[in-house]
Amino acid sequence: MSALMLHGTGQQERQFTIYYTSSLNGNLDGCVCKGAPKAGLVKRAFYLRKERDVDASLLVDAGDIFDVYEDKLLAREILEVYRELDYDAVAVGDQEFSNGIAALLELLAPLAPLENGEEYPLFCHNLTLCPDQNRCIFFSNEPLIIEKSGLHIGLFALLDPEVFTLYPEEVKKQIKIASPQAVAENMLRKLENVDLTVLLFHGSYEKAAELAEKVEGIEVIVVGHEQRLIGAHKVNDSILVSPGEEGNRLGILTLSLTPNGPRGVAKYDNHFRLFRYEGEDDAAVRRRIERYKLELREKLQSGGL
Repeated sequence: MSALMLHGTGQQERQFTIYYTSSLNGNLDGCVCKGAPKAGLVKRAFYLRKERDVDASLLVDAGDIFDVYEDKLLAREILEVYRELDYDAVAVGDQEFSNGIAALLELLAPLAPLENGEEYPLFCHNLTLCPDQNRCIFFSNEPLIIEKSGLHIGLFALLDPEVFTLYPEEVKKQIKIASPQAVAENMLRKLENVDLTVLLFHGSYEKAAELAEKVEGIEVIVVGHEQRLIGAHKVNDSILVSPGEEGNRLGILTLSLTPNGPRGVAKYDNHFRLFRYEGEDDAAVRRRIERYKLELREKLQSGGL
């Protein structure tokens, strides 16, 4: 949570908390699958609604929230839950392409306002989608600037081109991935006056660390894709975090920002909240799960899938 701490000198140290996740892999519900238990978004939602102060913290995801297999019904329900939980930003991962380029393009924020005027919080700043020979569309142009507890937080999301190595050529020819380093440097020029910068990086931990070595000015990098559980480590001035497999954990990173002088993090604390299938359900998400199962059953019976 955001707070103020008094130093002996009378200076104030600003604190801010980032909640972070990744690699949900379509687990709206969970299972006690042998060797690979999954808590499900239904458990995470219960915790976040109860414990998180939305106005005083950041909530982000580093991508792969969809299943690896095509399932538009499931994707819709997951996105609705993320929006209802007030996720500030969700990075586009390679699994967000599981329903096809056209389906992903339909979620593009400027093109997909919801009935209440809201948008899904999906971002990727080095991704261009080319659905046909006549169109190429940037997925995200400008970095996101969010104000929380008097702090201005600059946020952007990047894809590592290597995550598409095994994708079929018909998909790869419809996407363009700009250099993560070049785009990061461009985003940071636009974020010179914020108090904190956060990058959602979808790719390998090593590539994220390499980027942190080359580019200065990113305070926090949340890494997704490989599903590796890695606690907070500093690379140059960047804090790298990676929350592990199957969306089972929520990372909680509390930053103490320098009270004066150059922007930066004086110290930090990081820990994980592990969710289990046996935990308590969020009632609203459980209703969504039951509705999803009913719609899926009806589509199967009608031959609509």
